[in-house]
Amino acid sequence: MQWPDEQSSASVLPFTDAGAAVAAAGALREVVRTHPHPQLFHGCASPEQGLDVAVFTGPTTGLYYVAVEQRFSRCGGPIGRVLDWWQVYAVTPQGEVVAKAPRTPDVPMEAQPDAAEVPADSPAPPTEEQAPSPLREAPPTENSKAE
Repeated sequence: MQWPDEQSSASVLPFTDAGAAVAAAGALREVVRTHPHPQLFHGCASPEQGLDVAVFTGPTTGLYYVAVEQRFSRCGGPIGRVLDWWQVYAVTPQGEVVAKAPRTPDVPMEAQPDAAEVPADSPAPPTEEQAPSPLREAPPTENSKAE
């Protein structure tokens, strides 16, 4: 084992909130578990080698939103293997995926879900804040009329 020194080290991820890192790992596990493309990770030493993540916060306290994008150039070939593919998940700091963004570009519009898909065995998101999640359908506005 050779440890890096100041000249040989390169920062890949600066110090960050540990919950964000665990949330990113949870989203990556979900992508690997549910991907519909049989050859998606071909040539990768591990599925994670072909993926990038971005973690951000939003209106729901206690959740991270994790965007997962393809970077298959690290596995050989072009960056993308599926046209316009990316996924966004709402994930707890413990790495539990509680929702998937309802619009996924690799599914035709007519097959899009109306609301976020929540795995049946996932816990409910924290209830510290009652703001609607951007991943769920918003309630009707006051100006809309019931028919």
